[in-house]
Amino acid sequence: MKISRLQLKNYLLIAILVVGAVLRSHHINQPFIDGFSWRQASTAMMAENFYRTNWNIFYPEVNWSGPGPNYQGREFQTVSYIAALLYLVVGQQDWVGRSVAVAFGIWGIFALYQLVRLVWDEKHALVTAAVMAVLPGSIFVERSFLPDPAMVALTTTCLWMLVAYLKTEGLKYLLLASFFGTWGGLTKITGLIVGIPSIYATFAILKPNTKQHRRQIMMVVVAMAIALIPIIAYYLWARYLALSYPPHHFAGDGFWIWDGLQEWIEQKFFLPHIFQYLRWWLWTVPGIVLVLLGLISSPPRVREKEESTANPISVDESGEARWLFHWWFFGFMIFLLVGAHELYANAWNLHIVNPIAATLAGRGIIVIATFTAGMAQSFLTVIPRKLLLKVPVLIAISLLLILNVFGQRALKNMYEPPNWYAEQSYKLGVALHQISQPNDLVVTLAHALGDPIAIYYSHRRGWVFTLGDGPEYPEGKEDDTALPKDDRISIQMIESLRKNGATWLGIVGVQQNKIDKEHPLLLRYLKEKSQLKQSTPEWTIYRFISAK
Repeated sequence: MKISRLQLKNYLLIAILVVGAVLRSHHINQPFIDGFSWRQASTAMMAENFYRTNWNIFYPEVNWSGPGPNYQGREFQTVSYIAALLYLVVGQQDWVGRSVAVAFGIWGIFALYQLVRLVWDEKHALVTAAVMAVLPGSIFVERSFLPDPAMVALTTTCLWMLVAYLKTEGLKYLLLASFFGTWGGLTKITGLIVGIPSIYATFAILKPNTKQHRRQIMMVVVAMAIALIPIIAYYLWARYLALSYPPHHFAGDGFWIWDGLQEWIEQKFFLPHIFQYLRWWLWTVPGIVLVLLGLISSPPRVREKEESTANPISVDESGEARWLFHWWFFGFMIFLLVGAHELYANAWNLHIVNPIAATLAGRGIIVIATFTAGMAQSFLTVIPRKLLLKVPVLIAISLLLILNVFGQRALKNMYEPPNWYAEQSYKLGVALHQISQPNDLVVTLAHALGDPIAIYYSHRRGWVFTLGDGPEYPEGKEDDTALPKDDRISIQMIESLRKNGATWLGIVGVQQNKIDKEHPLLLRYLKEKSQLKQSTPEWTIYRFISAK
């Protein structure tokens, strides 16, 4: 039975999605002890509080700032709320949150494929989807319990629906674009950078020289304005929560260029740090080369003709938006200009550039494959033509394999960072859960000060030991693993928490070792004000003597 070209494309797309799902399911049962441990712990806490305490999605709450309520000014809780609903069916399991992220990741690959198919052609769409499936940074973020996979999938779908409307005038596509744009911006406000390519696509496809096109442009403007209203309203509400309830946390606050220009200048706008992320795990060196090649290459002009007449979206050659992905990249550069510190401090935010990178890298692969095939045809005349036609395919597959091999090697330390990073905190949390009562308040001192992993796995409320901006290395880089050299600072903080009702103090092994060797006053305070209940090389648990 002969397979048609259309069937072959469908099979290839299905295979790409399956590969993407498999790669993202690696360590799906892993506790939140990987490279993004602390942010996942906060997301998991919010899902837990929806599930066990309050189903109101407008009140996201964490457990690490006392007895509560500890509402936070966070993004709209798309991922955590879906996970909480699934907890009703399968129970509270770590793989549930990861699976929600994986599902959005696969959706994002499909949406990106559809978008590239509309703007460029089927060939570029398939290669782009394959790159997105194997791109290491995309894999890692899209199996993490974070809002970013959902935001990227939703905003990519918004752009896909908008282009579909611009090419067909189908009102349903515009309504869907507005819906997904609103949902994506609510899920994470940084998704609004999709507005830049949206504006470009509107004026590139609809030339404002006819009454009909001017009417369509006005409809797009109205749809964008309507989409922004709930986003603005929600984040004003989130700001109110942050100002009204401890720990007075507003997501992303304090990391923008207007929060400290001098630091930005000293850190060279954090670009060296971000480049290291790109090099070591987000894209790797082969990915960077492919992205740069796609960025400097002229976009394709001609799309392949659709074999299926069922597809209602045709191509308007007089109004093509072939530079769409370059404009999307330009939107990211604007974000980078004002939010580089946020991207450096919370590296998962870089996922916003991954669909752009996948598209440009896909273009780079096709440029290389086409050029190589042309060279082979010129110099290897003895090779049959049928064999020469397979050269671009073989080159593309080889480049994708190289990207995947480099990516999997790069992700090893992200999946399984050194044991002290968060595994000790996870085990400490489990031990605290076993030794404490449901209403007890706990204090945890993790390897990274402020990491709430132990609080989450204790399933108790309490406090994380944190001092905001930590001590500094001699060269000025923050060290969030070091206790203050002056023990009186640590004692003052712990004593205030004890007086506020803390019952238990859990300390990971690496910090307990430092206390034993380098902090005699703090150690003496612990002996005077608490009782040692459990001690292992990986964690120590004290019970406070009541301040009353």
